[in-house]
Amino acid sequence: MSRSKHQTLKGIMDGQSKREIDSMFLERDHDAMEWVAKRNIKKEELRQRKVAKKTGEQG
Repeated sequence: MSRSKHQTLKGIMDGQSKREIDSMFLERDHDAMEWVAKRNIKKEELRQRKVAKKTGEQG
């Protein structure tokens, strides 16, 4: 997943309206849940890089 962390949901979800996107999340749509899972992976990766960078600077 090489998406910018600043990319909007609308950009990821093929330009669907905010109402359509909200509905997808409320219905736990497969695409929406897949996006959440990928975002969680990316957030964890960024967190690990931040920790590694701090550890490298101290050591």
